[in-house]
Amino acid sequence: MSRRNLPMLIILTLSLILIAGTTIAKSSNAKKKAPVYYLSLGTSLAAGVQADPATGENIVTDVSYPSIVAETLSGNIKKLRHVNLGCPGETSDTFIDGDGICDYPRGSQLDEAVNFLHAYGKFTGLITIDLGANDALECVDGPIIDNECFKERVLELSSNLAYVIRALRNVAGPNVPIVGMDYYNPLLVFWIDDPSLARQTATLQALLNGALLGVYTSLGLPMADVSGAFMSNGFTDSDGSGVPDNVELICAWTWMCPEPEGNRNILPNIHPNATGYGVIADQFLNVLRRIPISKPSRRR
Repeated sequence: MSRRNLPMLIILTLSLILIAGTTIAKSSNAKKKAPVYYLSLGTSLAAGVQADPATGENIVTDVSYPSIVAETLSGNIKKLRHVNLGCPGETSDTFIDGDGICDYPRGSQLDEAVNFLHAYGKFTGLITIDLGANDALECVDGPIIDNECFKERVLELSSNLAYVIRALRNVAGPNVPIVGMDYYNPLLVFWIDDPSLARQTATLQALLNGALLGVYTSLGLPMADVSGAFMSNGFTDSDGSGVPDNVELICAWTWMCPEPEGNRNILPNIHPNATGYGVIADQFLNVLRRIPISKPSRRR
């Protein structure tokens, strides 16, 4: 080979090395796995509110049913990312319209969720939601329950919840599981002073949960049976204590009942304690064992 052609050969060789290196880098990036997102929506239960043992005030803790679900799922789903938009005090009205209860950049929890799904929907593997408890509680003032108000709010809830689910499904697509839940009945503690009032609350709670089941079922969504886990509709006294099992479970799994030597500042508080949140999470996990979690594309 003549010396005249040597510089050209060196240039060609370096060019091939650079091209090969660029191709390898692109191939490596193409195979990089993207996160799988779990989006949780809802009320104070999704947010993880409990009673502050010192003051009795509501505080957002790091224990919630979505956090427990996410921790469990992360054992099998690598790079699971949990995005929790739950808002204490959220009703089905404020979920849609926003009312300053929680500060969302997009205005409402629904708008924030839709915006997230527009950006990350193809990487989202699961959505959970609880909605409706605060709608019903608007009609409760201590031991006074406005039955007509309760029925009207349940009808409005059914319409609002169906709107929310359709909006989420429209953006998330048909393959992302959306799992809802029904509710336990914290007002069962009225049994201690007025058993007939406790039974009345159970009837109204069944109306609420029946409406939730109707919406979720009509739209093809599974529902976590939280009410069943808390035995909300049964007044069986299996241990002969004089207190029905469902009342005992409310006392054991929420902040509604006094401890013999506890801080009475925390009473009453409708939110679950850490054990109660674990029970709720178990009901979601029971559903997820029966349905396939969406496996979105893992490629960036």
